[in-house]
Amino acid sequence: MENLKRNIAIVCGGDSSEHDVSMRSAQGLYSFFDKKRYNVYLVDVKGLDWHVNLDNGDVVPIDKNDFSFVLDGKAVIFDYAYITIHGGPGENGVMQGYFELLHIPYSTSGVLVEAMTFDKYVLNNYLRAYGVNVAKSILLRRGEEGKYDGAYIESEIGMPCFVKPAADGSSFGVSKVKNADQLAPALRVAFMESDEVMIESYLKGTEISQGCYKTKSKSVVLPATEVVTKNEFFDYDAKYNGQVQEITPPAFQTTQQRR
Repeated sequence: MENLKRNIAIVCGGDSSEHDVSMRSAQGLYSFFDKKRYNVYLVDVKGLDWHVNLDNGDVVPIDKNDFSFVLDGKAVIFDYAYITIHGGPGENGVMQGYFELLHIPYSTSGVLVEAMTFDKYVLNNYLRAYGVNVAKSILLRRGEEGKYDGAYIESEIGMPCFVKPAADGSSFGVSKVKNADQLAPALRVAFMESDEVMIESYLKGTEISQGCYKTKSKSVVLPATEVVTKNEFFDYDAKYNGQVQEITPPAFQTTQQRR
């Protein structure tokens, strides 16, 4: 029966500031898997250091040629990769392209979708072309920090606005800017996370999170969840330190149903 068990890699870590967050996510996923049905391994990826963290504390290197490792003298080949990296290279299409080259099934969207959705500025403009109402934004590249002054940003984007890494996660480097004096410090923080930074207009409204997944036979849309926090926005503390209320179904949806 042991030989019939599939080998699952929970691919975690990554190169962004959210490396430790990813590791916590991976531990949670690891606890949910049925170990009687699957051999589950945590694969920590950071730069060129890829290794498996074994239950006994040992660390075993991954062979990047075929995404395998050696355990007790035998090669372990993975049947599936569950990608839970926050940021690059797990959310930008890089890891997905690697697994496609090796013909290893993985959990996320494909290369194009991952690459496009990872870059907020690219995605906004892509959606705008289809008539989707998205926030106004300006893109700055490293070295262009002084390209626009506060008065221009206020006239074009408005205040308050958000300054965020254009191609990275959404937990680090994000600032809500309320006046022109806060713009330069916010840009410095954002450029610490990414070579491209987006200045985006503030949209007031109800924040909704809604997931979905697809199998071979169907697509499933999960219930919507309203995200409520007393913080300035849905920041790191709200996401990971419990400073948030998550309401399912959303309050506005409940009100509509009562009507």
